[in-house]
Amino acid sequence: MTKSIHFEEQKMGMQTADFIVIGAGIAGASAAYELSNGGKVILLEMEASPGYHSTGRSAAVMTENYGPALWSRLVTASRDFLEHPPEGFTDVPLATPRGALFLARDGEQAKLAAKTQELTRRGVAIQLTSSEDALRFCPVVKAGEFVSALYEPDCMDIDTNALLAGYLKMLRARGGQLVTNGKVEALKCSNGRWTVSTPAGTFEAPVVVNAAGGWVQQIAALAGLSYRNVVPFRRTAVVFDPPAGSDVRTWPMTFDVAETFYFKPEAGRIMVSPVDMAESEPCDAQADELEVAIAIDRIHRFTTMEVHSVKHKWGGLRTFAADHEPIIGSDPEAPSFIWLAGQGGNGVMAGAAAARLAASFALNTAIPADIAALGITAENVSPGRACVLDAGGDRPAVGSLEAFEAV
Repeated sequence: MTKSIHFEEQKMGMQTADFIVIGAGIAGASAAYELSNGGKVILLEMEASPGYHSTGRSAAVMTENYGPALWSRLVTASRDFLEHPPEGFTDVPLATPRGALFLARDGEQAKLAAKTQELTRRGVAIQLTSSEDALRFCPVVKAGEFVSALYEPDCMDIDTNALLAGYLKMLRARGGQLVTNGKVEALKCSNGRWTVSTPAGTFEAPVVVNAAGGWVQQIAALAGLSYRNVVPFRRTAVVFDPPAGSDVRTWPMTFDVAETFYFKPEAGRIMVSPVDMAESEPCDAQADELEVAIAIDRIHRFTTMEVHSVKHKWGGLRTFAADHEPIIGSDPEAPSFIWLAGQGGNGVMAGAAAARLAASFALNTAIPADIAALGITAENVSPGRACVLDAGGDRPAVGSLEAFEAV
């Protein structure tokens, strides 16, 4: 990776660096890791510890058949890193076998076929089967509710804690710095350098990476940039016990094609989400009681499981552009302000490639060849594309297959 100039000078009461990354969830930590090969990096986190918000509340799987087109391609480009991390990155596997099952109701076969064709072109291992045959993968599905299914054997569980810890360990080893309790209070650019003021100190660098999750618009506003159509939404998850005597260890992550639910085994229990999308202010999101009830109803309607009691529930934020695709690249008003946003729940599984992509913009180098080969361009992930610039434009819609088909 091209080395940038390292600014060694220290101003009174100010720490300087080559890059400041805002947000120490998986997006910011992975970007900081990638950039630490190109200069000194300061990673700012507003909370007392990294990964508190969306990263710590992820379903934590790697599936190449979930999400809109460009995000799913970034998952493909992230697989090698997750399966074969760099030496010294971690002492435990980052990814372990899980499998994923996608269920289509009558009228949804065309959407499943479109996904099948795209995945086949990318060389992803898949099995297209009937809903009855899908019971051999997940025996609790009500096969009569569906007509066909797609099984993805190479879907993996991701150890999010190990992944985040690896990024931060490697960042420190390369001379980078994590600053917690570092909420950005002021952000301005003067003479080609950004000054970031926080309760933990003042920091300066020529390049800023905005990886603040649900807070990315607030960071952009502090930088004096125009409104960008990047919106956080709440998502709810519920955990309950599986049927007595069930061995859930081999059950796949199970979705319906219409994206009205997904569920997966988690530490011997079942986690389910109704895939809700309620627009939210940036906050410490909590589970919505109506959505908890909807999640339970989806389990009762589409599986043979019964939810006798809720063992745990939580909410998290997912941030979307109107087309659900990545927002990665230089802001059109400030080229040294780099966006890494709009993950929409894809940030853990696609983060390795998304970070390399963001780093290419921050370093002003070419998009990595393997990512470009998947059809990802500066234009189709740009913060300057129409649906992101349009303050009065459409809000993101529930579901992502429509976005997939449009790309």
